[in-house]
Amino acid sequence: MLVWLTNYALHLIDDAANGVRESKAASVEMLANPYLDSRCWIHPLAAVALGCLHYFHPAWPAWPTLLIVTLLFPASISACVMSGRARDAFSPLMMWRVVEGLGFWYPLLVAFISICAMIGVLLARQLQLGAILIASEQLLLLIAYAGMGGVLYERRIELAFEPRLSPEREADRIGVELSAKRQHFLDELYNDLRLHESKRAAAKAKQWFEETGQDELPVDVHAILEAGKSWTKLRDYPRLLQGLIPILLGLKQPALAYTLCEAGLSLDANFSAAEESDSIALASYALATGRRRAAERLLENYLRGAGATREPGPQLAALRARLQPPGLILNPSR
Repeated sequence: MLVWLTNYALHLIDDAANGVRESKAASVEMLANPYLDSRCWIHPLAAVALGCLHYFHPAWPAWPTLLIVTLLFPASISACVMSGRARDAFSPLMMWRVVEGLGFWYPLLVAFISICAMIGVLLARQLQLGAILIASEQLLLLIAYAGMGGVLYERRIELAFEPRLSPEREADRIGVELSAKRQHFLDELYNDLRLHESKRAAAKAKQWFEETGQDELPVDVHAILEAGKSWTKLRDYPRLLQGLIPILLGLKQPALAYTLCEAGLSLDANFSAAEESDSIALASYALATGRRRAAERLLENYLRGAGATREPGPQLAALRARLQPPGLILNPSR
């Protein structure tokens, strides 16, 4: 029964250390097969060995043994839980790794285990042998093991311990899933560009940006630009970049929109935004970030292209006047 209880306690500490919120109940297999986990034998046998040692040497004081056990037991059980190997319960290297990784948590853990042990001693002295005493002692043991598992989980990074369930693993899983979805999204963009459906591709990109959120926008834009290095032969790729500019500006991302402009200019020297308001926003951003020549180029390209058939608005005219040197008249027809 003691081995069965220890086996379940190890199952409990494993679950707590690995981030499992709800541990399974004790199974019949743990009782029928005590060899299920060899770690369950280690500490009960060590306790029996120490008890026999003091039984045959009654003159030896017990407090040094109790002190050493109190200090080393949490490190010993944690070491074999982290590695999954029974022999690491007596490994000085593994136990030191636990003590170093837990840091100031280790004295607190030792104090917690000591309090559980003292409560167990008090209960043994106050209660008569029976179901209540046995249940209380078992519950204290499970609480102590669960506490150790919880501390291991909280200090998993410092211990270089990778639990089965953790925010880091969940983030990695979500990242892998998002990467797969992003690749599928890029494949759809490529197919639309092959069919000369740049507007449909831009609409899909807008929907994707809205679904993934603002935090993923830099990654999404970088992925589109990286994929675009192999799409340069598609003549609709610059049109896609042009269609993405107003979307990013609408999302309050002028830096990313300007990054698309730079990519577009590297493909086409006459690249510009399609709308006057977008051209003003991009030129203003370029001017605010110390890119005066880029701002002039963006406005000139717009005036030669999409803005050639319409009169510039007052904002565009004011920005042109701000950019052109004194005495120089900017003629978009040249």
